[in-house]
Amino acid sequence: MGETTPLYVRVRKTRIINLKANFCLMKDDDSGIFAKYYDQIYLNMKDYQKEATIIKDVIRQLEKKESKTLLDVGCGTGEHLKHLSSDFQCTGMDINRNMIKTAKDKVPNAKFKIGNMIDFRLKEKFDVIISLFSSIGYVQNFKNLVKTLENFHKHLDHKGLAMVEPWLFKKDFRKDSIGLTTFEDERLKLARMGTTEIVGSKWFIFLHYLIGEGGKIEYVREVHRMLAVDNQDYIKAFESAGFRDTKFLRENLWDGCRGLFIAAK
Repeated sequence: MGETTPLYVRVRKTRIINLKANFCLMKDDDSGIFAKYYDQIYLNMKDYQKEATIIKDVIRQLEKKESKTLLDVGCGTGEHLKHLSSDFQCTGMDINRNMIKTAKDKVPNAKFKIGNMIDFRLKEKFDVIISLFSSIGYVQNFKNLVKTLENFHKHLDHKGLAMVEPWLFKKDFRKDSIGLTTFEDERLKLARMGTTEIVGSKWFIFLHYLIGEGGKIEYVREVHRMLAVDNQDYIKAFESAGFRDTKFLRENLWDGCRGLFIAAK
């Protein structure tokens, strides 16, 4: 007998995520795969409550005035805001409508906006702007990094703080590494594997999903394009955007944190 393709495996065509000017996490798409399974992938990996507590401690240590308002750029499904909203008047922003929908359900006392980090325009200014879990990486190049930080600067009040967790530094790239994440409950079985490649100043992430749900197994591929620069490039970008006293923290943060750039207006 000739080779056959199992009928229970449905293969979806590769979806190349072309962000262009939209840089918060990932471009919204018809399938909503990224948003649909985001919490299943990351809630078991990250202690959002601990991270939020550390963020609050850092703000209180470095603030030049009492911080009352906070904007989370690339807020995802709102897990950080869920734990920050008791201490700050919070606004969350993301480009993914499905993420925002989930975040609204989780954090009803926060405001939410759909927009991209490079050119969003809000009528209000904030005491603190945060961008965590390497959302900043989706700006893809240094020029857009500067534009994004300039936008943060415009939306900060006098003496406000910007806090950015970077994507991995280019010098830390590990060739041939393969990442694996799994999730399982009675309804869903999910496995995600990923490889990476750097071309010039872009860091490509190739993700492969096997999703078992409703008696079927689906295979989905995604390509994410990230920023490939080093520590000194971030420092230069903050300075070019008008920030002062830029610091990079690595100690006393949470497990898996890629560091925090903190700068004042």
